[in-house]
Amino acid sequence: MISIFTSPLFYFFLTVGIYFLFAFLSKRFKTALFNPLLWTIIFIVGYILLIVFIDKKDLSQPNIDAEVDRYQSIVNVFDILLAPVTVALALPLYANRHVLKENWLAIIVASLVGVGTSIGAVVLLGWLLNLDGSITMALYPRGVTTAIAKEITVILGVSEHTAITVAVVVLTGIVGATLGPLLIKLFHDKNDVVVGLALGSASHAIGTSKAFDYSSKAGAIASVSIVTNGFVTVLVALIVHFATMGA
Repeated sequence: MISIFTSPLFYFFLTVGIYFLFAFLSKRFKTALFNPLLWTIIFIVGYILLIVFIDKKDLSQPNIDAEVDRYQSIVNVFDILLAPVTVALALPLYANRHVLKENWLAIIVASLVGVGTSIGAVVLLGWLLNLDGSITMALYPRGVTTAIAKEITVILGVSEHTAITVAVVVLTGIVGATLGPLLIKLFHDKNDVVVGLALGSASHAIGTSKAFDYSSKAGAIASVSIVTNGFVTVLVALIVHFATMGA
C-alpha cells in the first residue's frame, strides 16, 4: 500500500500540487509569507520523514537518505527544465529592451555591487568559520540562478559540493523573495528599476518571478540582472580558478 504513495507519479504530482497551491495562496492574499518554493520544500521534507517512519518505523539517516534518493531520481525532470526556463527570460528582456537601454548603467553597477557583496560575505564567513576552501568556493555562486551556479561549481573544480551550492542558492532566493517585498513596502519605494534590480540581484530567478508581480518593467530589469550577475560571477569564478591553479 505504501508503494502507491512513493510512486513516481505520486511524488511528481504531489510536488507540483503543493507548489501551485501556495502559488495560488500567495497571489490570493498578496503576501510573500506563502512563498511556494519555501512551503513546497517544507512539505516534501515532512512528507518524506512521515513515509520513512510509517514504512520503516526508524528515522535513521540511511533510511532517510534512501527515500530522498528515490524522490530525487523521480523529480530530476525539474533539473532538466532549469536551463530552458532561464533562457525563456529572454522574452521579457526583448519586449522591454528600450527600458534596458535607458538603465544600463544602473544595472551594471547593481550587478557589480551585488556580486562583490555576495562573494565578499562568503569569503569573510568562510574565514570566520574556518570552512574548508572547497566548501567556501562552492558557496561563491549563491547569488545566481541554479542552472548557472551548477556550472560554476564545475569551473571551480568543486562539483562534489554541488548539493551544497544548490541548497544555498535556493535558500538565498527564498529569503530574498520573502523579505524583499517586505523591505520594499517598508521603504515605500516601488520604482520599477529599483524593485527589479533589488529582487533580481538579491534573489535571482525566484526574485524575478516576484518582480513581475509589480510590473513587466520590474520583471524585465530583474531578468537582465540575472544575466549580468551570472556573467560577473562566472568571470570572478574563472579568476579564482586560475589564481588557485597558479598558486
